Parts: sequence; C-alpha cells; structure tokens
Amino acid sequence: MEKLETLRAVLTQTQQEFGRALSRVLSPAQPLQSEEYLKGRADQLHGIEKALYAPGRHVLIHGLRGVGKSSLAQTAAFKIAKGHDPIIVSCDPNSTFKSIIKDIFDEAFGKDPRIAEETKTKEGSAGLSFKGFSALLKGSNTQKEKEIEEPLSVNDAVRVIQFLAQELGGKPVFVVDEFDLIASADVQRDFANLVKQVSDKHVEACFIFCGIAESAEALMAAHGSADRYFHAVDLGRLPWDARIEIVETAAETLGIKIDKTTTYRIAMICDGFPYYVHFISEKLFWRVFEAQNGGAVTPELFVQAMEDAASAMDMKLRGPYEKATQKYDDTYSAILFSVADGHELKKRSADIFEVYRRVMKGLHKEPMTREQFNTRMNRLKSEPHGYILTGTRQGWYEFTEKMIRGYVRLKAEQKGVDLSPDHPGAASLMQHRFGA
Repeated sequence: MEKLETLRAVLTQTQQEFGRALSRVLSPAQPLQSEEYLKGRADQLHGIEKALYAPGRHVLIHGLRGVGKSSLAQTAAFKIAKGHDPIIVSCDPNSTFKSIIKDIFDEAFGKDPRIAEETKTKEGSAGLSFKGFSALLKGSNTQKEKEIEEPLSVNDAVRVIQFLAQELGGKPVFVVDEFDLIASADVQRDFANLVKQVSDKHVEACFIFCGIAESAEALMAAHGSADRYFHAVDLGRLPWDARIEIVETAAETLGIKIDKTTTYRIAMICDGFPYYVHFISEKLFWRVFEAQNGGAVTPELFVQAMEDAASAMDMKLRGPYEKATQKYDDTYSAILFSVADGHELKKRSADIFEVYRRVMKGLHKEPMTREQFNTRMNRLKSEPHGYILTGTRQGWYEFTEKMIRGYVRLKAEQKGVDLSPDHPGAASLMQHRFGA
C-alpha cells in the first residue's frame, strides 16, 4: 500500500508537474483532440468515421453552444486525416468566403497572413498564385507583399482546395469552426457550392463544419442538394455517465480520492456542458493538491472550489447572471434557479412558479405572489437584466444562452438550493453506478 501511495501524482509531484498532469486529463480552455479523453461521444465519432468511408462526403456538427462540437470535430479530424495534420480555422462575424479560404491556405503552409506573393529565387522552385493566394513549393525565402484581390469565386476556391489536396498528400481534413458566426447568406451559399464542387470533382479532401442548429439549417438550405454531401451530427448535451467518467478518470489519474456524492454534484451542476465538468474539476483538484491532506476531496474543499469556479468563470457566462440579479438579488436569483431546474430547456411559467415556491421554501423565505412573479419574469427578458431569458411563446421561457444554465446551477449549489437533475434518468443511473 505504501508503494502505491508514492505513485500518486497529487502526493509526489511539484506544482508544475501536477499542473501539467492535470492539463492532460482536463481541458476547460481548449478543445480536446484525443479520443482517449473524449468521453460520451464514441457513437458520434464512430458514425463520422464510417460516413467518411464514402468518397465525397463531408461532416456538419451542430448543437447548442458549449456542448463540445469543437472537441468532437478536432478529435475526428486528427483520427481520419491522412498524410497531414488537419487544417483548423475559426470564423468570426467579419469572416468572408475569401478570408476563410485564405486562412485555410495560409494555415496549410504556415505563412504570415500578410504575404500574398512569393517569387522564384532558386533554380527548381515553383511558385503558385490564385488571385492573391501564393505558395512556394520549394526553396525560396524571398517574399513580396501584394494587395489581395476580391472577390474569390467558388471555382477559384475549388482550385485552391484541389492544389492543397495534391500538395499535402493523403486526404487532408479542413475544420471550419464557429460557422454560426457567419450571418451572410451569400457566404453560406458559397460554402454549400464549394462542398458540392469538391465532391463532384472527386477532390480528395474533407470539410468538417461546426455550428449551432440555425447555421446548419442555413448551410443545408443554401443549396437544394447540400444534404447529399453531408453527414450531419446533432450533438446533444453530455450524457450523465460521461460526466461521471470525466471526473473519475481525472481523479484516478492524479491519485485523488473523490467520493460519489461530490462526483454526482459536479455532474448535476454542469447541465450537460463539458466545459463545466472540466472547469469545476480543475478547481477542485487544485484545492486538493494545495491542501496536502493526503489527496482526498472534502466538503470544505468542494465549497472553496465552487467559489473559485464562480469567480473565475468566463464573463460571457457570469456577466448576464450578475446583471440580471444586481437588484433584488434573492428575488431574481431564485427565479433563475427555478428556470434552471430539471432537464427541460423550455418551461411553462406555471411550472417555473411551482419550482420557485419550492426553492423559496428551501431558503426559508416568503415567495412572491403570482402577479409579482410574472412581472419579475418579464423583466428578465429586458435589457436592464441582460436579456437573460427569452419568451418563446405565450407563457413559455428559456435561457437566451443555454450554456448559462450551468452557471446558474453552480450558483444554486453555492446557496444550498437543491435543483432536480437535468436528466430524467439521473437518479436511476446513480443508483446503478453507486448504489446510492
């Protein structure tokens, strides 16, 4: 037993060594790229792999923001790419068809994005240029800047992709992430046509697009036959057993002893968004390392980790909640806890009110009347309260940004409010795994 104890990272490693070990098993800040640590997505990954045996097929991964689309895309890309690491680019609200194709081109050759032309300087070198895109296939280090010409046609883009496929060899994979940030119907149509032509011309290359559901629908609608060319993956929130596996695997790797109750609480707080599982577990395991208590999670360390997570959370998640609750904090926070209760993303006002009454009873406070409650609910849809809620139809409400649900559940945990699990089968799963 003593020999086994000396092998536990949490007991034997320096802070730097432990931090590196922690970063290998938990990754809240960047997408995963390894199948080993991609939990709960084996079916989707296998489905992508099988679908791409068919020539000319591409992949479209869509789902709520924060459910792990980028991790699935990058893990799949590294698994299926042949001859070259996948080329990964991201979109932003200002991205154009031309700029994204240029990013792919420059990423493939590791070029400075300002460079638009390279000239031949050595015998045997060969320069190539597509309307401002350029590459030097061999030997040159002389560079000359040139103004990029606009626009780039779909036919030009097909030639660029064809050239990259030939030059890189194998079957290159191009990941286009954050596609939902592109609002232009013209750009969406150009990409739908690009994918069609790449397939129709038998170019050995594969595209993987990531976006929310609306962007997936827009891409499919941009060309009448676009769906023929795509294997679509509708990625849902992370299953309960996968959340538990992430926590348990990381704890075991680091030599940390964690009880079933804490594991369950992390799984319940995260609301199915992988970011929260990784982020909260990271904060907790650092607390265990610093406590020097034999490597065991305690209730006190869990409370401290919740405070660490809440204060260090991404402002895009923390900001709307803080704005919504800056006045009458207890009143508005209790309403938001009620909206985050259970597994339904959309809830009727009447159902939310019943949960609210339960929450207030647990807090030993007097609830508002139904009329007061309705007034406050409507205010949470307004700018002064960060538009944190959206009214989907008469009497129905949901969080405008679904990922905020996880942060709200974390705040509820901090205040000692017990919310129902976000999956109807959670209780039976916990009974099966832990005998709880």
